[in-house]
Amino acid sequence: MRLKSFYILIIAICTHVGCKAQTCIIDVSSTLHGDAGIVYTLEAHSDYIYAKQVDIVLQRNGFIPVEQTGQPIPEISIRVDTELQGPFRKTYTYFAPVFAPRYSCCSCPPSRCTCSDHRNQTSFEIVDSIKRTGSYEAYTRILGLIATDVRTGKNAWKTNATSTGRTGNLEAVFPVLLIACEPYIATNTISTRVLKKLNDPAVLALAAE
Repeated sequence: MRLKSFYILIIAICTHVGCKAQTCIIDVSSTLHGDAGIVYTLEAHSDYIYAKQVDIVLQRNGFIPVEQTGQPIPEISIRVDTELQGPFRKTYTYFAPVFAPRYSCCSCPPSRCTCSDHRNQTSFEIVDSIKRTGSYEAYTRILGLIATDVRTGKNAWKTNATSTGRTGNLEAVFPVLLIACEPYIATNTISTRVLKKLNDPAVLALAAE
């Protein structure tokens, strides 16, 4: 039982101090204002690095680029906002094990270590724990999709995805944020938390585009 507890402790410490995470925790919110329309254009100043990935996600959810319709103007104009905040320092606490040696002998009857061929054997057991504090640098990664009704100039819908983690490489995290918020685009979702694996097939496929 103590050995099992030790393994659990090591895993917990590892999660905090920098083992490669397999899951991204993302907070998603979305608002929809009336009938938004589906024929869209991405605003010219939308980040070109992410535009293709956004187009893929929008089109498989029923949105249509204006250039495919023959219409002179779109129904909605969509802006892609990205932001990287940090680095800032996050702290955490953990309990480090305290070990003590335990001596025994083998090749002898129990409790008798006097025979000529006995060997001393040392093992260790956890006898206590010490509370420790650690810290690491983290970043907040933010994605916003903001749609404006071209006819009225009013907001049509807005969808946000936010996560906090060690990497400040927003380009690497962007596909995860976008896939996480995809089911909620142009919906009324006050707030939800999404756990998205970094090796999710949909994330990998989008990142490869």
